[in-house]
Amino acid sequence: MADVVVTPGERERDQGQLTYRRVLGALDRLRRASDADTAYRLAFQVVYLQCKFGAGERGVSGTGKWWWNDATPRPRSVGEVLSAVWSRTHLAREYRLPAYRDEGVSRPFAQTEAALEELVTEVGRLESAEYLLDVLLDVYSTRYARGGDYFTPDTVSYLFAGLAAPRAGEMVRDPACGSGRLLRAAAFRAQKQGAELRLSGADIRPLARYAAAVNLALHGFRIDLAGDGTDTLREGIPQERADVIITNPPVNMRDWGHGELRGDSRWDLGVPRPGNANFAWIQHVLADLTPHGRAVILLSSGAAHSSSSSDGLIRQRLLEHGLVAGIVDLPSWPFPHTRTSTALWLLAKGARPNGDRVLFADAGKLSMWRDGARRGFDAAQAERLFRIFRAWQEEQIPEGEDAQGSVPWCRAVSLEEIVRAGFDLRPARYLQPRSNVTLNSGTDSRIRKRQLYEAMDRSSAAWRRVRVVLEGRHE
Repeated sequence: MADVVVTPGERERDQGQLTYRRVLGALDRLRRASDADTAYRLAFQVVYLQCKFGAGERGVSGTGKWWWNDATPRPRSVGEVLSAVWSRTHLAREYRLPAYRDEGVSRPFAQTEAALEELVTEVGRLESAEYLLDVLLDVYSTRYARGGDYFTPDTVSYLFAGLAAPRAGEMVRDPACGSGRLLRAAAFRAQKQGAELRLSGADIRPLARYAAAVNLALHGFRIDLAGDGTDTLREGIPQERADVIITNPPVNMRDWGHGELRGDSRWDLGVPRPGNANFAWIQHVLADLTPHGRAVILLSSGAAHSSSSSDGLIRQRLLEHGLVAGIVDLPSWPFPHTRTSTALWLLAKGARPNGDRVLFADAGKLSMWRDGARRGFDAAQAERLFRIFRAWQEEQIPEGEDAQGSVPWCRAVSLEEIVRAGFDLRPARYLQPRSNVTLNSGTDSRIRKRQLYEAMDRSSAAWRRVRVVLEGRHE
């Protein structure tokens, strides 16, 4: 079975719900004793310290030896030790990540001590905590995701990195970095090619910024991370422009500062409409790119065809200026927390021969593998998609199996055809209907299975949300 590798050993990590069930149980009890964000920040600290300093060494109660050394008298609480040790780490100092005693939570710390000690003990018992952070990020998104407030799945991060194709020495930025998975995927992809990137990110949510700092550091990548609570749209453009921007901003964001930012210089293609930040994000990204920069940004599918006059005008100007290189429709299964359909927009600045055409693709038609609850894009098919878009960006003509006509889920469309369609940028409008395409043997069966799996996953996600609500009422 084909696989998709975003981080080394991902398959082992994805058995995490079972492997780390005792840790997740302890985390649930810590969450009930405090609150979700506090519990997860503490868990991030424990995982980082265990991975960096506790592996292979067992101390008091089976925990990592980093808690205290033999010459130090036993402290009064695990919380005190965690605060002291965490505060001394380079990571906490560099990014000003608060320790346990600095959290400022509303409940007394005494209520969380027993649950925190249990969490520390369970993490300390693990043979390896290498993949635990990713499991925590996935569990948090499954339980607490709301609309655009979630951590981007690894499968989608893989697409971002492949389509962006970062090169050695480039500045790669995510202005809504969440847990840092997009930047991590880009850094891993460059690393496989023997290249290093400069990474930059920001996020308005303190928990997301915390997760990003820990995530990148655990995998050996350094990131230039903006301060806590950075509202990228309101803050404006950083001093240094980015060569590549990859970002998954909040979908259809309502309160983005339309009133105070109405006269902002970034809106040279048109003032974005109030109540929806889609085209504010697009223009922010373009303003933040170098003169020949490129970007991959995830937006709701509504941005491609909304009837708003301001949206339509901005879409028209984007096309007339040759700024849209391609659009890739995404399937729904990577996002079980929402029914909003999404697409990846590939933007490019600077003159290019393909500026009068847009390359459309449908990632939902790529082959998919499944292993229990885990699934992802077939690696060979995804890499084929990346090759086609890389050739498009580099002004080459795809040949052989990647040539137009042999790829039913991908097509280049002229600006004239898009104009006739009213500047509608939905890939489905331009791609060949499935009935007119000769598919490989077994494809129809895979499509039917995929649709069935997606329906089952939506039902399962709805049940999980109901369960969370019911559990909350009994606490």
